[in-house]
Formats: sequence, structure tokens, C-alpha cells
Amino acid sequence: MKWTGLAWLLLAAATPALAIEPSPIASAGEVKAGMGAVRLSVQSQTQQMGTLHVWFLRVGGDPSRKQDLLEFERKVGVPIAGVNMIDSKPRVYALRPGRYRLLGHGVKCGAVPPEGTTGCSVTQYGTYETPALRYGDIAPSFEVVAGRLTDAGEFILEAAPNSPITEESALKIARKNPRWFRIGVRPIAEPIPASFRALPAGPAPDVPPGFVSAIQCPKRPKGAMMYLPFIC
Repeated sequence: MKWTGLAWLLLAAATPALAIEPSPIASAGEVKAGMGAVRLSVQSQTQQMGTLHVWFLRVGGDPSRKQDLLEFERKVGVPIAGVNMIDSKPRVYALRPGRYRLLGHGVKCGAVPPEGTTGCSVTQYGTYETPALRYGDIAPSFEVVAGRLTDAGEFILEAAPNSPITEESALKIARKNPRWFRIGVRPIAEPIPASFRALPAGPAPDVPPGFVSAIQCPKRPKGAMMYLPFIC
């Protein structure tokens, strides 16, 4: 892979940081003393060419330290079998308290994008670019509080508002226009599972206006396999 944008000039000197990949938990009883919990979904508006990686940095932490980085993945799935990366898939994770800010996303490129990154060039069955972006200080964040459950929302890799995406063009648009895509955030429609309702609610996520999801369609409509429309 090769990062595209300003960052590729510095790639040789960059050391990709490892990250903690939290495992989902099944009930409030798995949240140990001194820990908090967060519920979130990582997904994509269209089927992508590989796994979507989304990273969060603990505010005040160092992006080069594994202890300060979180990574969540969403695999492509098998659309023909109805297992799609475009569907909401909320999971709950136990995390140490702190505020976590969106740091970057990448498709098929499993390392944190360096500063200045606007895409990732992949050579596999030909050369093409996938969505990848490093976010700045103004980005969505959520706070984890000990003994509470923060409902952080759906983090959706979505195209620019009103992009002409259809069932037939979704894959082509994702492959030909990777820089159209960035993370948008919206609430999770599915209620909190009963197994977590014993936990008091944590703070609401902080979503700057430019990061509010443009997708109003609550879920994938019947007949759509490759994309989630903006409006149903």
C-alpha cells in the first residue's frame, strides 16, 4: 500500500502505530470496576473493496502509543447472503475512562493514516485507491465514564451528500471516487439491549456539524444490497 496526499512524502519515516482492538461484551456484568462502556456501530454506506478500519485516539494521548489508540473493524461480509457492511451493527465494549476522538479511517489499509493522508493506493489485481483519511482536532468524540454506558452512535463511512449512488453504481463509485467518502455520525436506532440497561447513561457524543451523517434512511430498504440510500 501507499498513502496518497501530502503524507506519502513522509511515509518512509513513519512508523505505523499498533492499536487496541476491543472485543465486544455481552452484558453489564462484564464491565469491571473502574471501567466504563461504549456502544457504537462501524459501517459503510456502500460495499467497499475490503475491511473498513476506524481509529480513535484517547484525548491527551500519543498516537504512537498502542495504549492510547482504539481500532474498530467492519469486514465486507457476503452481500449475496444478506451479510452486508452497510447495515448497522452496534456492539458494546468495555473501555477505560476518558474521551476518545476520531483519528482516521482506512479501507484495506490497516495502519493509522499519517497526517495529510487523503487516500490509500492499493496494488491487488491492479492498482486502485481506497478511502483513507486522517482527521484533525475537530472531529467526533465520545466520553467513557466509569460505571456508565455511552451510546456513541453509528460511525458511517459515507459519500458526500446527494452523491448519485444507486444499487448498480455503488461499487463503481466507491472504487472510482474514494475521496468522496468520510465518516458521518448518527444515533443508533436500535434500543439498548436489556442486558445493559442496568448501567446509567453516559454523556452524549460530541459531533461537530460537519460530521453529522447526511443519511436519513433508517436502514437498508428492501432490494438494496450494495448501498444505503440517503433518503428512502
